[in-house]
Amino acid sequence: MYYGNNWILWDGGVGVRKTEMTRLVELGNSFIQLGNALQQMEVQPPRQQTDIIQDIYNKVYQQVCRFCPKESWCWQEESGYTLEELSNACNVLEEFGLQKQPAFSTKFQGRCSRTGQLEIALSNQMEYYKQQQSQQTQLEESKANIANQLVLLGEQIQLMRTGNGSYEQTQRLLVGHASSKKEQVSGDSWGVQDLGDGRMVQILCDGMGSGELAMQQSKLAVHLLQTLLSGGLSMRLCLNMINTIMSFQYGGVRFSTMDIALWNLHSGKIELYKYGAAPSFVKNGRKVVSYDGSSLPVGILPRVECSLLEHTIAEGDLLITMSDGLYELSADGFQWEQIISCLPTTNPQLAAEYLLAIATSRIRANQKKTSEQAAGVIQHADDMTVVVSRLF
Repeated sequence: MYYGNNWILWDGGVGVRKTEMTRLVELGNSFIQLGNALQQMEVQPPRQQTDIIQDIYNKVYQQVCRFCPKESWCWQEESGYTLEELSNACNVLEEFGLQKQPAFSTKFQGRCSRTGQLEIALSNQMEYYKQQQSQQTQLEESKANIANQLVLLGEQIQLMRTGNGSYEQTQRLLVGHASSKKEQVSGDSWGVQDLGDGRMVQILCDGMGSGELAMQQSKLAVHLLQTLLSGGLSMRLCLNMINTIMSFQYGGVRFSTMDIALWNLHSGKIELYKYGAAPSFVKNGRKVVSYDGSSLPVGILPRVECSLLEHTIAEGDLLITMSDGLYELSADGFQWEQIISCLPTTNPQLAAEYLLAIATSRIRANQKKTSEQAAGVIQHADDMTVVVSRLF
């Protein structure tokens, strides 16, 4: 195995299969790491009580007061008094509920003709937020329970013991990578993992948006998949578990696309698993075949089925995967199949750098008349990453 200039070589020959004991240890460790990762995830960013109250008042204003003739007087000239009355009304409704006693003072009732509507709107909004907080608590408890069970399962698996074996690896895999980031860090992450049984997994993950949060999201997805597969779990089970874990984050608001190639170095077959990812391309001579999927990104819903495509790749063929930031140039008339068919090299690293350079050149041309270009700055619409691999 060699690391240098972003390219990675997995050599052929006779390899020693991981002992089953080692696999069990790694599998147990996978569950432990998965449980710990889930426990550390924040289901939803906590909101300040003052923000919730302000949100309630704003919604009540929109529902009841916005088109009232006295709106400017109550919410501008007498805003302090109005907010004080709303606060007191919330306390009354919290303790007694609707129709037990007036929520507003006699003085305020004399000034406002819509106190009945205000009471109903306040009560409804308060009930809504109570339900939200209850669901949040239940979700946190479920997350903690699942995380604890995963850790316990991992510890139990590590106590098991069995034998070993060997495998014959007949081909080698060369991987190249090139990327360009929109912000200080890239929201794209990638990785290649030797599964120890003549199979390799290649992963490209594009976190939603760009910057630190996108990077954390995509790195977590890549790390979890590598860890679980190394432990001997099936791809389907790994992907289902990762989707479940990712859907806990921020109430499911954040998600990632995943583009996965599972290589069999014995047969040259690859399985392509796609979660909302851009198309992949296989280049055989001048012929280029694209593989696209229709699945949603991972983590966007509690249960998402990925697209699975299969291909038998010949020695010397190139597999090209790219993040959305690169592929989206096709919307501007960029013909990726044509560009890939004319690649001047079969070296994966050089090919990856060439494709990124072509894309960067197109962006620069599109921004030729902008002030950013005059200052020598290229503004990317998104992070861009391309991974090229070849059997030989």
